[in-house]
Amino acid sequence: MPVESIEDPSIKINPNKKLIEFVIKNIKKTNNVPPSIAALKKSGRDKRKDVLLKLDDIRWLNSYLEEHRKTKMENVYLHELLEQADIKLPTPKITPRSLELEARIQKLKAQQDAREYRAMTKSVDSFRRKLPEDTISYQMKQINKQLIAVAQFIFSVLAGFAFGFLGVELIIGNLDFGFRLLLGIICALIIALAEIYFLAIKLNEDECDTDPTLTSKKLHQE
Repeated sequence: MPVESIEDPSIKINPNKKLIEFVIKNIKKTNNVPPSIAALKKSGRDKRKDVLLKLDDIRWLNSYLEEHRKTKMENVYLHELLEQADIKLPTPKITPRSLELEARIQKLKAQQDAREYRAMTKSVDSFRRKLPEDTISYQMKQINKQLIAVAQFIFSVLAGFAFGFLGVELIIGNLDFGFRLLLGIICALIIALAEIYFLAIKLNEDECDTDPTLTSKKLHQE
């Protein structure tokens, strides 16, 4: 599934019981206390677990513990307070696929599975050995269709260029060579874009018409 960019890349820590007890017992209300730690100290018992600490709060707490060990002569370390704490990593928001795209993907997967199954069971099915798409004549017809489509594309583009380069001059009158060349290129590009669109639709229709699963079903029905 497609994902969006992460709005908040900060890592957040949900404090455990040991960290909460240390903050309430030892940290006093001063001006340099981070807002999250102050909120942890002020919050009620039910709301303390909803307070999230950031990395800046943990750095401040580590500095506080260093001073605490010097003055109180009590060996309390940061890793002991963070033991079994819940760390929440930043996660991107997942955008669900559209229903049309999901249906299209499932259809393509089903067609691919059908092709793979047909290829595996073809050697043991005498009927499927004689399908039209396995013959040389069928392959030659398909190649000819592709070549004809490409030739039509080339001729259409050349005809569009000739119209812009020569036809407009015949209709309007004498034009500058550079302007005629520009008109020919513009007409050729417009026709090329249109031809590419219709060519893609035609190739897609041909692929659907020559789907091995549909051909096999049709022949079995006959």
